[in-house]
Amino acid sequence: MEHHADFAIPVNQPMQVEATVGPEDGLGPIAGRVIALGWWVDPSAENDPTHEPTGTLYLIVDNRRPRPYWVKQADLASVRILD
Repeated sequence: MEHHADFAIPVNQPMQVEATVGPEDGLGPIAGRVIALGWWVDPSAENDPTHEPTGTLYLIVDNRRPRPYWVKQADLASVRILD
């Protein structure tokens, strides 16, 4: 499932991540620099007691891909803050 963000903020501190699950484009897992953090508002979540929020989304730039991808926090395998 490809995620989207209704709201996003830029990431100023260089952060490198690897995700266990990548987009369904056949390139496998995604890894690279995070350029934004995002989240969305799910209007139906209020009426669904079993709703599981996705949490924070990370907009990742992977040089092997044609564009940045949103990846949910639960799919991250590693996070590194770069100096």
